[in-house]
Amino acid sequence: MSSSKAWRWMHWLGGYGAGGGRRLALTRWFAVVGSLAIGLFAIGMSWLMSSFLATRMLTRDAEISRDFVQSIVNIQQVAGFFRAPTVAPEPSVVEFFAHVAAMPDVLRANVYAPSGRVLWSSRSELIGKSFAVNDELDRALKGRVVVNQEDEDDEAPKAEHQGLAKRSIGFVEDYLPVFDDRNHELIGVIELYRQPVALLEAIASGQRLIWWGAALGGLVLLGVLVAFVRRTEGVLQAQQQRLLEAETLAVLGELSGAVAHSIRNPLVSIRTSAELQREIAGDADEVHGEIIRNVDRIEHLVRTMLTYAAEPADHPQQADLAAVLREAAQRFEPELRQQGKRFELQLAANLGQVSADPVVLAQVLNSLLANAAEATGAGDQVSLRAEREGRQARILLSDTGKGLEAAQLQDIFKPFFTTKPRGLGLGLPLARRIVLRLGGEIAISSELGRGTVVTLQLPLAGAAP
Repeated sequence: MSSSKAWRWMHWLGGYGAGGGRRLALTRWFAVVGSLAIGLFAIGMSWLMSSFLATRMLTRDAEISRDFVQSIVNIQQVAGFFRAPTVAPEPSVVEFFAHVAAMPDVLRANVYAPSGRVLWSSRSELIGKSFAVNDELDRALKGRVVVNQEDEDDEAPKAEHQGLAKRSIGFVEDYLPVFDDRNHELIGVIELYRQPVALLEAIASGQRLIWWGAALGGLVLLGVLVAFVRRTEGVLQAQQQRLLEAETLAVLGELSGAVAHSIRNPLVSIRTSAELQREIAGDADEVHGEIIRNVDRIEHLVRTMLTYAAEPADHPQQADLAAVLREAAQRFEPELRQQGKRFELQLAANLGQVSADPVVLAQVLNSLLANAAEATGAGDQVSLRAEREGRQARILLSDTGKGLEAAQLQDIFKPFFTTKPRGLGLGLPLARRIVLRLGGEIAISSELGRGTVVTLQLPLAGAAP
């Protein structure tokens, strides 16, 4: 793998940002590691279940054959032949051999004495022979049913396999111990070479079902876990964002606490002097008015910083939503109309009250209306509408101004992010922080050149379900 490909792979897994900083990529890592782990587990379990299915079904089939052969031994009373075999077996023994050879799917049948010598075989040339190495026969001579499946690709065939034609699906060896029904003594072993086509097809079908089920189950499990981890990753990212916000607030708290008193005292003096000069000498050139407006703007910025860093009050208050909206409109409407902009206010009846400090709620509306005023030009319109929706109040603040780019919308609520040359970038983060504290929601949609819409959802105090 080339260095560039390796870097792209690590970039995808590690989630490196554009600035080179590492960001959380839990879902990607889990998707890779989880796929490997679940895949290996599914393969292992499928192999175990397939092997168990084949072994269990072949063993059970051999046990049924053993019971059938044992019943023939009991009916034909051939135990004496096993103890003292003769060159010319009795008719009952010959009939026993015929029944064994005629069993379904049997390719060859061998009858072994307890010594391991072949007493009878459907291939006459094997009668009387003994085979030195036959582990399956040794286990069967201890009274156990033994099954051995031979595939067509198996090499080094056993000596007793001579004369067996190769078959496309192989064959199964069943070693069936038989006992004397009177004293339950082992008298011999019946070896059957069988090709149970229907049974092998059923086993293959079951194994395919196991493999497909394991694959499907693994995919479903992986999908569910990835969805869970993705949700967890979202929560962690939100917590990380809140942690960064808390760190920012700590810096703001220290900064605002250090400068607020130092700034406000000179501001009071400057504003008072400007007001006195305007009363004494007049203000034909609007110089003193401009000073007063800039002082108020600085005071507003300081108050914004203090409000953003402050914790919510221990004793929640209630605010008349309609009254707060009208007060905000009365403050901004004259200024907007003076700038040649249209302003529209629409309030539904019985808006009710919200659990919020009226001053803090007014701060949110003032910040949003100030943004709308700065984003619009002469001839544009700013609209403020509010209505009641069940247990919530819905506030829409829209403008027909210049709007925002999609990239700017992603960072609009980050502290100190601003599109204004003289802004602090705290107005919208402050509004969002306050709205979330009130249990509400805030959303902004905008399109470049077509304006912006800010939607506030606030829970009403004491509203009936």
